[in-house]
Amino acid sequence: MKKYFPHVRTLHLYIGLFLSPLIIIFSISVLVLNHTEFLKQVSPVKVLPDIQTHLDSIPNDTSDLVTAKLIIAKLGIKGEIEYIQRNADQISFPVSLPGLRSIVKVDRHTNEVLITQQNEGSLRATGYLHKMPGPHNVKIRGNSQLIKNWAFWADTFVYLLIFLSASGTFLWYFLKAERSMGTYAIILGVISFTCLLFLLFK
Repeated sequence: MKKYFPHVRTLHLYIGLFLSPLIIIFSISVLVLNHTEFLKQVSPVKVLPDIQTHLDSIPNDTSDLVTAKLIIAKLGIKGEIEYIQRNADQISFPVSLPGLRSIVKVDRHTNEVLITQQNEGSLRATGYLHKMPGPHNVKIRGNSQLIKNWAFWADTFVYLLIFLSASGTFLWYFLKAERSMGTYAIILGVISFTCLLFLLFK
């Protein structure tokens, strides 16, 4: 096993450097999600002017998702459709890009369209990516290419993080000088994790 040490060390180093920007962004996104009131003060949401327009026609004989995707294609709006509300008079749905949220409302009788938009900023964009893709709205989730690509890369990053943890343990095992400190660090990590579980489920 020791013969693999140099190769594992090299992979551990460069994969760690490759992942470091993502880990920083992920850390920032956690702060964004946990401190919404502070975020409102340092980076308030900017409401953009409403847009009113008209569509030549909208399909009524397709699924809600297909209809919504055709509508945003005609409007030139890109992003992930979060959910869809439809009744006899109106179809409405939010469309999100990281940092920009649009709500599209279409009158099914007149084909008049009202678009309201909010510029949420780059910090909230990290929070959006942190949550997406998530377990919500599974039936329509991943309806934009952006989120499909992000789901692939998110999985890839997680697999690489698992490798970093495993390779770090492997390297520690062969570094005799660090073995005692490493043991204390692992024990401290187990204690911290146990305490967190206790606090969460208390």
